[in-house]
Amino acid sequence: MTLMKIKVAILMATCLSTSVYAIAPVSDVTGYGGQQKIEKQIKELTRLLESRNKMQIRFQNQLDEIAGEVSQIKGTLEVFDRKMDQIENRQRNLYQLLDENKTAKPAPKGLVSPQPQNEKEAYQKAVNLVLVNKNYQKAIVAFNDFIATYPKSNYIPNGQYWLGQLLYKEKEREKARQAFLVVTEKYLTSNKRADSLFKIGIIDEYLGKNSSAKIFYKKVIQEYADSSVATLAKQRLNGL
Repeated sequence: MTLMKIKVAILMATCLSTSVYAIAPVSDVTGYGGQQKIEKQIKELTRLLESRNKMQIRFQNQLDEIAGEVSQIKGTLEVFDRKMDQIENRQRNLYQLLDENKTAKPAPKGLVSPQPQNEKEAYQKAVNLVLVNKNYQKAIVAFNDFIATYPKSNYIPNGQYWLGQLLYKEKEREKARQAFLVVTEKYLTSNKRADSLFKIGIIDEYLGKNSSAKIFYKKVIQEYADSSVATLAKQRLNGL
């Protein structure tokens, strides 16, 4: 019966690998009664091992389910971020459309000569290339021509802003930054200035110039605290 004792000892040593189950005691295995006890112990150990394996499989399945849920949440967050960017873009475009429907602020009589009709037509033509024709490359050329031809026009701040938006859309970010910078530095009362500051921050953030981006986001927050673009600037600033 010595061999039988060795087998029992090996099985019991296997059970020591987990702290979940108690070790079955080894008793005298001499005689028929002892053999029955061994068989009973073996069955019990086998049952415990099977139970442990089932538990491990159940835990693994639960881990797989959790991993799947985490992956799904990450995907949902990515979709949410894209939706937020789309909402921001639509919001800015709406502001642009509202501004374009307003007439330019008239200058006091006697200080400047009235704007010629073709000036407004030139500006409107450039805008239509964006909103109607969706021809952004031609619109860039049209706004550059307009700015060069009518440098003192009341439409120049909006024209510069449109130019920045178009260049940004075409991924010419450095040129877009320059266009927005003109608005922020030369046209301090323009209703495009806050958004121009914000867009410069986005461009700097994209280019890895986080310190500069923070400066422009803070300018938006400080100078246009009650505006919707200030809320967007706070979100971007908190993300840096």
